[in-house]
Amino acid sequence: MNIAPSFGSNNGVGLGQRTTRIVLVDDHAVLRDSLAQVLQVDPHLKVVGTACDGNSGFDLLLKEKPDIAMLDIEMPGRTCFDVVSASRDLLPNTRFMLLSGFFSDQYIMMAKKLKVAAYVTKDEAATQVVAAVHLVAAGKEYFSPAISDRLRAAENARPMFDQEAVPLDTLSIREKEVLIHLAKGASIKEVAGILSLSRKTVDNHTQRLMAKLDIHTRADLVRYAIRERLVQA
Repeated sequence: MNIAPSFGSNNGVGLGQRTTRIVLVDDHAVLRDSLAQVLQVDPHLKVVGTACDGNSGFDLLLKEKPDIAMLDIEMPGRTCFDVVSASRDLLPNTRFMLLSGFFSDQYIMMAKKLKVAAYVTKDEAATQVVAAVHLVAAGKEYFSPAISDRLRAAENARPMFDQEAVPLDTLSIREKEVLIHLAKGASIKEVAGILSLSRKTVDNHTQRLMAKLDIHTRADLVRYAIRERLVQA
């Protein structure tokens, strides 16, 4: 993300608003701290807490009950999708923004299914990120240009969300989360701990996703997840 130092004005966006409370969850300390500093230059924004992984981020959200939760797509522990899903009923007034330096059509589809308020790529200028926060605080949505392009492709019936053409799209969000963690090398037991599920539940998800994808080994799961850009090689 292009963290520029020039912040003294929000160009009129959000003027007169109450302070928007933000929780920021990202495992990259430099980016997390820099973005927190940038946001807090704006007098209408306040970062009330930061976390470095999905598990501590979820706990922090429950504690702070922020107006906006900014979550990194690729972070250790619980996935951003699991955090959003688990928080929805508990934090009905919190709006969710996803941050990503690495995105795929599958991530975009999962985000849209969860009705997140924003999906921001990390190559955005910091001024635009601040503007996006104000839009979300005002009840609107923001998707970075690269994300918007893929959404338009979906609307034009190009392959992005073709349920029949892409077997991965037959998986539930939970099954995709299990696939992501397994592809990153976690064991069934470790996935259960990360997602706060029983080993039996994770094993059932694993069996179902392997059957749907017609994949039968861990190595093939890893290759498939990399090919589908769910994880990086």
